Amino acid sequence: MRQLVLLSSLCILTACSGDNLDSPIKTCQAVTAALLGTPLPATMQTRQHESSETQTVMLDFQLSDEKKTMNVVCTYKTALVGEDSGVELIGKFERVPSGLIINGKNTPREALFKAINNATVTAGKKVAQETNEFLQKQ
Repeated sequence: MRQLVLLSSLCILTACSGDNLDSPIKTCQAVTAALLGTPLPATMQTRQHESSETQTVMLDFQLSDEKKTMNVVCTYKTALVGEDSGVELIGKFERVPSGLIINGKNTPREALFKAINNATVTAGKKVAQETNEFLQKQ
């Protein structure tokens, strides 16, 4: 079941290229917002780091109702690339985070899967709304 959720999340997040949600930073932001249950501020510091085995995205931001800076670390594992596809097609790293740390605390796997699913649903609704608006203008 979890693999199905991750697979469907991957499909929707990569399909939403208008927002570029398949980029690690945008995906980390979307999953974090779903996990926290609140939109993230537009002004935030973002950093990325890659090693041979993982890609890490770091977000630093301050929510309007919080006085301290939030620090989020999303970790992406190396993607499993099959014989028929290459790194050029899939990318070197997975499209959804395999781990997420907020202010030094690991997010439980079940909560992370739920946040990925919620971020996917939100992205899908946004694409559907934008498509409907575009079609109504035609």
